[in-house]
Amino acid sequence: MEKETFLKILDKYIKGAASDEEVQFLYAYYQLFELKEDVFNRIDTDAKKELENAIKLDIDKKLGELENTPSYPTLTKVHRTIIYKLGIAAVLAVLIGIGAFWLVGRQKQDITKQKEAHQMPSSPPITPGKDDAILVFADGTSIVLNEVQQGTVSHQQGVQIEKTADGELRYRAASNSEAVENTISTPKGGQYRLVLADGTKVWLNAASSLRFPTSFSAGERVVNLDGEAYFEVMKGDKPFKVISDNQVVEVLGTHFNINTYKEETMFKTTLVEGSVHITKLTDDARKLSHTSKVLRPGQQATLSALGDKIIVEAVDIEEFIAWKDGYFKFEKANIQTIMRQVARWYNVEVEYRGAVSNDLFVGEINRSEDIEEVLRVLRLGKINTFIEGRKVIISN
Repeated sequence: MEKETFLKILDKYIKGAASDEEVQFLYAYYQLFELKEDVFNRIDTDAKKELENAIKLDIDKKLGELENTPSYPTLTKVHRTIIYKLGIAAVLAVLIGIGAFWLVGRQKQDITKQKEAHQMPSSPPITPGKDDAILVFADGTSIVLNEVQQGTVSHQQGVQIEKTADGELRYRAASNSEAVENTISTPKGGQYRLVLADGTKVWLNAASSLRFPTSFSAGERVVNLDGEAYFEVMKGDKPFKVISDNQVVEVLGTHFNINTYKEETMFKTTLVEGSVHITKLTDDARKLSHTSKVLRPGQQATLSALGDKIIVEAVDIEEFIAWKDGYFKFEKANIQTIMRQVARWYNVEVEYRGAVSNDLFVGEINRSEDIEEVLRVLRLGKINTFIEGRKVIISN
């Protein structure tokens, strides 16, 4: 649905002339647009509030019906939609057949286990991740960046390192600066943004590290990544290379995401704009020239840690860069894929008891919410979850 269509239906809704189907579309697309579009800048406050209140009333009604149901229906042919994050209140909706969070192919289960999960002793809240990283200088000394005030952090060989008002780390190199190596690392539950000396912007996800020179003075620009990062490479004559364990990504100027988490078993490079060249590396960092691919916007390259084959396919790029913009997005992801992201962002362990569900999920969840809100979504999708300390238990 286009923005203009949405606004026309909203106008009919305010006038009491919208059909039931149009009202349901409004409810679903409200949360989709608010997550990542500017359409609500064009709606006056009263209209927005009226729609939000109506959605909340519908949510309360549907949640009440769900909680009073003696058993869940079989969902082989029915999509149960879970919409997360509606408006400022970040309320939860359960709508049938529409929206942005679908559970696919779930079989009937007894609601008793879910109710028992809700009755588990309460634990201290597990809060979402935040800006948190350690910067290691060339001489081995280090600082915790979220403990550093705005302003100059350090001077190194003609390079000034600053922390901006919005928490970004920025490198400014003089023409006669000498390049030395720095490393920035985020823990589980941490993320950070930095601007390299050439102007390249980097978003570093949780449990990741980037090794880079303080200035780029040679014939190329080279950084080393472990984990996940999104790059907006400043255009220039020198190639920009991102080296990971078994691949090198080469560009001149472009926007792309690289996921090299070991636990994911596959390295994924997703191109937003421009083009990138990906080559498999041997254990001793030599290029395998016969294993090389060029990506175009909207494509993703997948490389196994063990294999030599690079697979290129078209993907929904938002699924792979959503973390940078503050939310999770899943397209038919299994519970293990979801929980690996949750574990890194909330700094928790995950334990599976019993058979692991094969259900697939599609949807968006705001990363700013406490973990209990994320788990509540899964519970309403009939995934039994509870917390023991800093461990999330997924039971069947």
